[in-house]
Amino acid sequence: MSSPLPHDPLPDDASQAAPDKTIYIPDPAVDALIPLRPEVLPPLTESNQTQPIPGKTINVPVPRIDGSGGMVTVDDLIDEARLQPLSEPFASQPAARPPASEIFKPDPQEQRPDSKLLNMFVTSQRLRELWNQIEALQEEVIQNVRADRSATDAYQQDLLYASSLLMQKPANYDDARQIMYRVRADLKREQRVAEDIRIYRPRLYIYSIVWLIGVLVLIGFDKRFRDLMPDELPILNLAYMPILFGTFGALCNGIMALHQHTTIKRDFDPVHVGWYIINPLIGGLLGLIVFIFFVVVGSSFTPTLMTDTSFANSQSPAVIWLLGFIVGWQQNILFRLLNRFLSGVFTEREAALVNRPTAPATPTTATPTVTEKTDAKG
Repeated sequence: MSSPLPHDPLPDDASQAAPDKTIYIPDPAVDALIPLRPEVLPPLTESNQTQPIPGKTINVPVPRIDGSGGMVTVDDLIDEARLQPLSEPFASQPAARPPASEIFKPDPQEQRPDSKLLNMFVTSQRLRELWNQIEALQEEVIQNVRADRSATDAYQQDLLYASSLLMQKPANYDDARQIMYRVRADLKREQRVAEDIRIYRPRLYIYSIVWLIGVLVLIGFDKRFRDLMPDELPILNLAYMPILFGTFGALCNGIMALHQHTTIKRDFDPVHVGWYIINPLIGGLLGLIVFIFFVVVGSSFTPTLMTDTSFANSQSPAVIWLLGFIVGWQQNILFRLLNRFLSGVFTEREAALVNRPTAPATPTTATPTVTEKTDAKG
């Protein structure tokens, strides 16, 4: 027998093991727990088959299709495929502005500042300059007052609180200065928003009015649109008006959103100008999608709907016009419907993965034991 390598953890013979190494001795009780052949799962039957719960999503692991490895559940697939709504900007309410007295509260357990550093940095000259800045900022707040003076009152109360902190002790210098910077930042934001409103509001209003005039003019081109459609699909002649009404609904929504955020809330941000520009195009596209849903649903009841020649000179139902306008006005409605459709598709796919049949277990021939071989020879 060849000698074991130096790094062999378990030598073949106890005599060849190093004296300081522990020798592994098989234990019959432990070996009896180890199966002699690999376990095979039983095939799925009606008794042990998992049934999907109606209305519930079962997280079945599915291999990732991007090649990154790992498993992903169906809920993750739905979240990845979920369509984000293209709603009007600032849909969420802005956060309330708390007063400075709630943010800069004196903490009795706060560590006292070092007296040497305080005398070095917070000099009487810096305290006097900060006091003058607070006074000047009070005048600026008064100069920028609007019809709704709620913000002006809040700024004045914050500056009054800052001056009171400054008069109590020099250690409040940082808090008073931070309050002053906070009010100055709010005033700067209001000035920038007012400047953006002055620049973009008239241009966006003109852009929307031009679109409205264009939609009214395009209504008269219904006959020319019908002439461009193929005779094999006369149902397409009805798609013109839903597209225009979807565009009209999106324009109305854009004008109302512009009025809301430039006149009422005054929180307009130029970053959303792109939404105002493409909003009419999105509305027309959503109106077309509504028409396609109408055709798909109608074809399930009337198979000859798409080739029916009676639609060559007829108008689409008024309910389709109304749906196109509603979807253009509230674009989230269609996105919710599409998300429900995606959820239903992934749920059906998941149920198919749960209920798919498995291959039957391959019968294996057991290896005869030593006793069986002896009996066979005898």
